[in-house]
Amino acid sequence: MAVSNNIRTNWLSLCVELMRTGITYTWGDIKSMKKFELLSSHAVAVVEYAYSEDCCNLSHDDDLVVLCNKIGYALRYDGNYATSLNCYKKALSMQERTLSRMSSVRATLYYNIAWLYDELMDFDSALEWHLKGLVICEAVHGREAISTAHTYNCIGIVYTKKRNFRKAMSYLKRALYVLEMKLGANDPSVAVICNNISSVYAYKKQYEQAIKWHQRDIAICEMTIGKKHPDTATSYYNIGMTYYEMGNPKTALDWYRKAISIRHIMFGKDHPVLKATISNAALAYLSIGETHIPFEVWLSNSIEELD
Repeated sequence: MAVSNNIRTNWLSLCVELMRTGITYTWGDIKSMKKFELLSSHAVAVVEYAYSEDCCNLSHDDDLVVLCNKIGYALRYDGNYATSLNCYKKALSMQERTLSRMSSVRATLYYNIAWLYDELMDFDSALEWHLKGLVICEAVHGREAISTAHTYNCIGIVYTKKRNFRKAMSYLKRALYVLEMKLGANDPSVAVICNNISSVYAYKKQYEQAIKWHQRDIAICEMTIGKKHPDTATSYYNIGMTYYEMGNPKTALDWYRKAISIRHIMFGKDHPVLKATISNAALAYLSIGETHIPFEVWLSNSIEELD
């Protein structure tokens, strides 16, 4: 028995609302993050429907675009990058005929696609899509808009990974200038740029400069979003990595401890981000010869620090 168009349309709308509910969460809030993680686990089943003939024959293309975009985000969050990339490109292909070439929605899709290529370590493709988005941002919002500054930041990150440090710093400094002017010197967005500038210096092995920018990043995070936020944990982890690369594993371990205690609470013991932090902490622990207690005991104490 054929399923009526009305039933298919209602089910599509339900999927869209499900994904909207899952993705509208507060980063750093444990309950909302866990809720989203639960809902996003259904993303694969939903995207199979989105690709089905029944769904593609629906007249509600706008809903289907929203569905693909939202599911793409959910799959990205879960680390399913290849399927997520397909979702974003499907959403883009459905909007090619209806969206203006200077549409902000198109720029957002370009950003999502670029981000995924970045995660897949295809930095040339990531840069290509970010630069497409930048053309739209500068044309629609101007060069001193906050959204444009975020695109400058993304491009700076990709250039850093491509080891083109001159261009990386140029774009990051543009982003910093705009965000400080628009949001103030102590906004969390400024902290993000400070962290990314420190990464450039760390890649160049200019560690003293890297530490200086890390410290500014941490000061802003602790003041604005608090010492228990996952972004603050990232800042702790990053400065720990820099100290370890400097040959100072003892100080690195102090920062890793802070990151571990937060990430255990936020993400749970099996999350890959926490596991990576623990792995680096173990290397630092062993390199300073802290053998008077087992690493497992040190780790347990670190996890209990913020409980």
